[in-house]
Amino acid sequence: MDAEHKREFNTHLANSHGSFELVLSPVILGLGGWWLDGRLGTGPWLVIVAAVLGISGAAIKLYYGYRSQMDRLDGERRAAAATAWSTAEERAA
Repeated sequence: MDAEHKREFNTHLANSHGSFELVLSPVILGLGGWWLDGRLGTGPWLVIVAAVLGISGAAIKLYYGYRSQMDRLDGERRAAAATAWSTAEERAA
């Protein structure tokens, strides 16, 4: 596998973690809440609280990751546009 394919594979792998976070975070935290509920005898309250925290934490992380990536791509697009404009001005002069 050449370097370009490795880079593309790593990029896709890094971008695919969101679905796992959305599923595993509430499941793992819910299981921890279930265990604590069993130990403390509190009923399903800790399961619900832990699962909601897992879902909201994963969603917030995905949102800010998306915003960060879009800001980076927007900066790259603006830099490319500025370079295109300066090149066009140089050709016109």
